[in-house]
Amino acid sequence: MKVYFQLLIFIVFHAFSLTSYGQNPNPSAVLDAFIEGEMTLENIPGATTLIVKDGEIVWVESYGFADIDNSINVEDTTVFLLASISKVFTGTALMQLAETGAIDLDEDINNYLPFEVRIPGFESDSITFRHLMTHTSSINDGPAMSGYYGYPDPTITLAQCIQRYFDVSGFDYSATQNFSANAPGTTYSYSNMASALAGYLVEVVSGIDFAEYCNQNIFEPLCMGHTGWHMSDFDTNEVARPYQFIGGNYQPYAHYGFADYPNGQLRSDINDIANFLIAYLQDGSFNSSSILNSASISEMLTLQIPGIENTQGLNWYTEELFTATQTVTAWGHNGGESGVSTDLYMDKSNNIAIAVLTNGEGYNLYICDELLDYGMSLTATGVGNPNCGQVGISEIDDYFSVFPNPTNDIIHVGNTVKSVSVIDITGKVMNTINVKNGKINLSKYPKGTYLLNLKDSDGLIHKKQIIVD
Repeated sequence: MKVYFQLLIFIVFHAFSLTSYGQNPNPSAVLDAFIEGEMTLENIPGATTLIVKDGEIVWVESYGFADIDNSINVEDTTVFLLASISKVFTGTALMQLAETGAIDLDEDINNYLPFEVRIPGFESDSITFRHLMTHTSSINDGPAMSGYYGYPDPTITLAQCIQRYFDVSGFDYSATQNFSANAPGTTYSYSNMASALAGYLVEVVSGIDFAEYCNQNIFEPLCMGHTGWHMSDFDTNEVARPYQFIGGNYQPYAHYGFADYPNGQLRSDINDIANFLIAYLQDGSFNSSSILNSASISEMLTLQIPGIENTQGLNWYTEELFTATQTVTAWGHNGGESGVSTDLYMDKSNNIAIAVLTNGEGYNLYICDELLDYGMSLTATGVGNPNCGQVGISEIDDYFSVFPNPTNDIIHVGNTVKSVSVIDITGKVMNTINVKNGKINLSKYPKGTYLLNLKDSDGLIHKKQIIVD
């Protein structure tokens, strides 16, 4: 019975595998079969995969279901919870502040906090930003963290969460459970709450809400219009539902978030992840923007605590990946939450990076190995990321009408349209919307001119100009 069920799942995956825009620039039936086979073995309902090389996407392919009950396939515009991959974005934000001189990585974080955070028994020892970024702060993940979950988003703020956990007067403070019995900087212990505290420090130092800071300083410069820290940033239907596999069946989780969100709550699609990886491969630069300078990138991708933990950089860590001919030490991060398993890794020496986002709880590293191996054989084409960049008016077609135009509310796009990407005049993808009943709501967008990429039931893209007044 188990063999039959797994075979059935494989057939379903194979039948419904798809790529969300145009065609995969370098399709491979062999790689498709391997990925689908791993998904079957690991009980993963849906996945999207990526290879970037020499500054562009050379492979992108999606498989399976974002929502099994509603038969929604995974596409490259499907948003996934990134889990702990989120930490490299939080680290990027903190490094930006260090680069500008707003903080020193080796400075005591208590110089910036409105209350003190001290390790019990080592109150005179500084906790530094570097400690937070290398998991050497002696901050533990205590049981109080379970109370920070919310559905679909938490009900308390990041600041409230941090105060409750770290302030000696806080509701969730525990000298024995929230901290280890070691001096800061002396031992390695992976800490989600340390990363949450890092995100809060970005908020305190910058004077900007952490999520908004990331919007302004990371997502917008990198054309990551389909990335956000909260479920409220998305239409629920565009977010892959997380699943567990129990008793031969996929059981969905409700969409969730947590108040300590800088450690793992970021959501994004694979095209946005491509832009982030390209920026790191290009020493912080993407198109005409830069999120970090080369020195900052180099420091983040340097082993920080040899002898304590020999894989740890600043939020990034090293992972060995295996191709057919060599072992590659790649920089990256994985993520695991309820119903989620994610990975991304970079091989800077070959200017290549890969990513796997899933809505299951399986193991992805074998897929990562095969993606890297295949990517080694590919050559960039100069196409770049087709979902980022200014679209010219000459590309607009007359295949069907969009009305009313101008509009300040609902527009009708026709029943054959399955999804619409809204693009501003700079080329930034503001959002990608799954279409219901041939209509989409543009009321939340500021007045101005936009370009719409409308994907029809055949997978073809049609471009329309729309004015929101």
